[in-house]
Amino acid sequence: MIFDTLSNSGLYSNVSPLIAKALKIAAETDFEKILDGKYEVDSDKLFYLVQRYKTRPVYEKIEAHKNYIDLQLLVNGHEQIGFAIAGKLSVQTPYDETKDVMFFNPPANTTFLKMQKGDFAIFWPSDAHMPCCQIDNAEDVLKVVFKIKV
Repeated sequence: MIFDTLSNSGLYSNVSPLIAKALKIAAETDFEKILDGKYEVDSDKLFYLVQRYKTRPVYEKIEAHKNYIDLQLLVNGHEQIGFAIAGKLSVQTPYDETKDVMFFNPPANTTFLKMQKGDFAIFWPSDAHMPCCQIDNAEDVLKVVFKIKV
């Protein structure tokens, strides 16, 4: 898992070409002017989802993916994202291959990232994560989730 600000995105340009491409798009795009939805960059290898929603209380499931890395960029607002090592968690909902997601019971002591405008987090398939959680009160956010093929 990587947690940083977009202003430091150049530090990660050698991690993988697709991550570098996603971070370049993140740095150069005004997502405020883009409608919610899915946008393809490199067919199924790299695409992103523009999402506007209201954060919610911490909930009783944590997700992970097998085929995609998530790069989650908070464009506006504040949210916290819980995370844990997927291999240490008990499965709540088995893997759904069509949606590339499985859900786990969150650990009792889930660790949370507190994200604000310009922060991003990269979650590998081994990183379970619980996005969209409010910090104190529910808040409107604009987030972009880049899906990067493993």
